[in-house]
Amino acid sequence: MLLHLALFLAACGDSTPPAETAPAPAAPSTPTAEAASTAKKANTSIEDTWGGLFWRNAIAWKVGGGSVVVGPKTSGEVRTSGDPLVCGGAATKGAPKTGALVLPDGATAPEDRDSPAIQAHRVERAAWRLDEVLPARGRFDSKVTSTIPSRQRGVEVGSVTKTRRYGAPPILIATGVRSCVGAVIFSDSKAEKTLAYDTLSGPCTPLRVIPAHDYDNDGNREFAVFNDQYIRAYRMTETPGRLEMTIIGSWSCPLDSE
Repeated sequence: MLLHLALFLAACGDSTPPAETAPAPAAPSTPTAEAASTAKKANTSIEDTWGGLFWRNAIAWKVGGGSVVVGPKTSGEVRTSGDPLVCGGAATKGAPKTGALVLPDGATAPEDRDSPAIQAHRVERAAWRLDEVLPARGRFDSKVTSTIPSRQRGVEVGSVTKTRRYGAPPILIATGVRSCVGAVIFSDSKAEKTLAYDTLSGPCTPLRVIPAHDYDNDGNREFAVFNDQYIRAYRMTETPGRLEMTIIGSWSCPLDSE
């Protein structure tokens, strides 16, 4: 009898279902949607003169760059002290509370600025454009439709900023994240067409935008996207009929770095 029971259990096996593990962040893919079909992927040309600023326990840690730090609205000159500790950065005083991008040596602090408000329907359309350059939603992602403009198709929009151009229509710079992959795009002012884009593997929380400005006086404008763990700086290149973004610096710092 015991032998029959043992053979029965062996045939049936363990009835406990295997534990499911959370999926790894999806790899960015080439967009195929019509509104993004001609969008140009960001180039990369790293310049070691720029830097990033990370905040940990109310202390700002500067990694590279000069002495001027800029954020979305304000900027300031900073002082560093001590040896590099957190994420290779030195403790800093005088940084604006939302500061993230460190300009090259010799750069001057730009004037404080306010970005114009973006209408809700354009924020919603920006989410659609971001959806088109991000990896497809996985089976663990929610498919529930949201009534919040900044949360569409599983994308959480971080920023949408209007950027005026010289002799050309304005554009929007928009950022969003989904499934721990971030994206930044240039779109037309109505967010109907994506002109250029980049994706970042890793960011799980929304990315903010530091507005485009010629920070280093080279004749081109630069901007940056950031959250608590990631900072990426870009140069915006404008030529007749063409708009491109080039990565000029990228920094990361885990939240548990102290």
